Amino acid sequence: MEEWVNQWRQDGRLYVWRYADPRRSWRGWHFTADPVGCRSIRNLLDRMHGGPACHRTARIEPVTEKILNVPKFGKKTAGRFEKLRIEYVPEFDDLRLEPEAAMLTMTIGARRLRKLSAAFTEVEIGGGDFGIDTSDDRKSDPWMFWWMPDYNYHYGKRL
Repeated sequence: MEEWVNQWRQDGRLYVWRYADPRRSWRGWHFTADPVGCRSIRNLLDRMHGGPACHRTARIEPVTEKILNVPKFGKKTAGRFEKLRIEYVPEFDDLRLEPEAAMLTMTIGARRLRKLSAAFTEVEIGGGDFGIDTSDDRKSDPWMFWWMPDYNYHYGKRL
């Protein structure tokens, strides 16, 4: 199983950011990816699920003004991250994302992996403007997911 994870290669584009000086509904981490990027991340999560603890690192693209115009929460992000280290720890119950210089470390476990994968499925087909819970703690910030510019299939219509 670990060899299968090690054979994964990233395709597509992935964007992860948080806002500088966020209002209450803007707090937390925000994600989007192009359809190929969504499939690639889902493929990695599928490879990790059910196996032993493992990790892989993905590229994070610079967040553009066009990306930030989708949620329209502002144009100032908190930090620029270049890599996302995804650590699968089967018994870990929450979703966690911690910044370390230009890298983010995401820790996921078996319990919430499918919700994260389903979020990327929704973005892949043009969905967005939704969050997933990262913990049973009601005070924890959700992770928000957004459609890519020009990929919104809201109400069945591609913009």
